[in-house]
Amino acid sequence: MSGWLGVLFSKLVWVGKRVATPLQRSDGPNKFRLSSVDTATTTYDGDIGWASRPPATVECPRCESEIFQHNVRDNIDCPRCVGEYSHDEFPDLKLLYLTCPVCRNRMEHGQRHPERFDIPEWATCTGCRYHWEFEHSYDD
Repeated sequence: MSGWLGVLFSKLVWVGKRVATPLQRSDGPNKFRLSSVDTATTTYDGDIGWASRPPATVECPRCESEIFQHNVRDNIDCPRCVGEYSHDEFPDLKLLYLTCPVCRNRMEHGQRHPERFDIPEWATCTGCRYHWEFEHSYDD
């Protein structure tokens, strides 16, 4: 009987490791990327503020090519035509998507107050659960 229990136990340990491995971060005292609370609705990594906005891809108004803006302060220069835009012109350009700075997937993004802001106010990566928030005051 102990031989059968030993095999069963080793199989259970093997299955447990297979389930836990994708969740492990392998750095620091918290070895897991998600805690039990995080797995429900919250995120693990994130940033707040326009200066921390994830990299953006916008559409060139001249040739409709994609323009990648790595940093919020970078100029927006089209790689295919002569289109050159200042970082201040970002709200005037069509945002195609934001890129997760952690895993490089496209992020879901949106606005909570489209009548007040013409920029994205939040973005979430469905791959790694990174979340970014535009910090602003809710006062008028």
